[in-house]
Amino acid sequence: MYVPIGHTGSDHNPPATDRQAPKLLDKLRMRLESRRYRPDTVSRFVEWNRQFILFHHKRHPASMGREEIETFLDHLGQSGYGVGLQAQARQALAFLYREVLGQTVPWPEIARLRPEAESSFPGAQPPKLLDRARAVLRARHYSVRTEECYLDWMRRYILFHKKRHPLEMGGLEVEEFLTHLAVQGHVSISTQSQALHALLFLYQQVLEVELPLIRAIKSQRPRRLPVVMTRAEVRQVLQAIDGYAGLYQLMARLMYGTGMRLLECCGLRVKDIDWHRNQIVVRQGKGDKDRVVMLPGALKAALLKQLDVRRGQHEKDLSRGIAHVPLPDALERKYPNAVRELGWQFLFASRQLSRDPRSGKVGRFHVHEAALQLAISERVRAVGLTKRVSSHTFRHSFATHLLERGIDIRTVQELLGHKDVNTTMIYTHVMEKGVARTASPLDNLDAVTDAEMMAAVAASRDLAAMQKATTTLVLR
Repeated sequence: MYVPIGHTGSDHNPPATDRQAPKLLDKLRMRLESRRYRPDTVSRFVEWNRQFILFHHKRHPASMGREEIETFLDHLGQSGYGVGLQAQARQALAFLYREVLGQTVPWPEIARLRPEAESSFPGAQPPKLLDRARAVLRARHYSVRTEECYLDWMRRYILFHKKRHPLEMGGLEVEEFLTHLAVQGHVSISTQSQALHALLFLYQQVLEVELPLIRAIKSQRPRRLPVVMTRAEVRQVLQAIDGYAGLYQLMARLMYGTGMRLLECCGLRVKDIDWHRNQIVVRQGKGDKDRVVMLPGALKAALLKQLDVRRGQHEKDLSRGIAHVPLPDALERKYPNAVRELGWQFLFASRQLSRDPRSGKVGRFHVHEAALQLAISERVRAVGLTKRVSSHTFRHSFATHLLERGIDIRTVQELLGHKDVNTTMIYTHVMEKGVARTASPLDNLDAVTDAEMMAAVAASRDLAAMQKATTTLVLR
């Protein structure tokens, strides 16, 4: 909640005319409203600029620059205002100079450390923008891939605007970048939405500033139906998959048998398989949600065999002192020995050791998803399928085949982890019991006899005669 800033000072400098500041602030208010800022944001921006002018004894902002802005921001910090309010004031001043006065000011950087923390790190340099964004992403427990994706969009946004600092830009520049993606980049609406969410995170969570309503040109999302294989095609592809001593085939069979996504299958841990209840707990799926899927009976023996292989591999890693595995959240600090327990290890582990990108420790990560994708695509081409089959096609086929067997759509929704049943409904459009089972009238042309054709022609002539007689009667 914004608290007005009080200031008392000497009046040795002559004040400007009383009408000068209100005219400027009225112009600022109209400009903010034309840029579709919310009413509460308009009021805050006007108030910050009014306090800035009063702090400098009603001098016109056009006669001031970086030095006066730094003095004002330092005053806010010394008065106990947090970094968020300082950033808000900075954004309000930036808008005034850029959009109303048409000036470019080399803006001072606001330290991200709180005033009480600055004394603990004397002389420490504030981290760079993307490093700050990375730290906030990890504090919010975003996944590694989301972190990489968001940072890449932030970097592309800054480079698109010729390395201008995001605090010097606002909603107009965000709209310009998103429109460029749609018009020149021809990206899909999901890609454009991903870029928007990354930039909203940058401004709201990292810089702690507000943006106006974004109205960029949106990409059009055509309606697409999923590619689904028949049971015969699934069997043909699964039998053809090889590599990694049969492990890739086992993983592909598990994806089709449970409906798991590619990364959910690769990241399966030993402890998440309940052998007695014949179920698998999928941890931290899409949207960071957990769900339960069935353990296919046809794979139980093969998975137990893989568990024995993984146990022997893990014992060798323990003897070498490299049995490290990344744990979710803060479990590694809470349970320091968990990284060496078999239950936390990935069931489908990689042959090679790798370094954890966050902790820097060396351990055995799961099979790389690209290797499994490549093994599947190569076998699809080898068997001669013309459909565009990928690892995700097994998930589509899993859902469609369950619905064709008469399984309730709500059950399928839970197995897939869909938030909305309408997402699951799309599989009803590719079921064999739907349009594909409806015979085309072209297929029945040969079944029409000569007598049926003559009767149809006679009926048509009688109908035409009746219509002609009715029309004559009406005219009379």
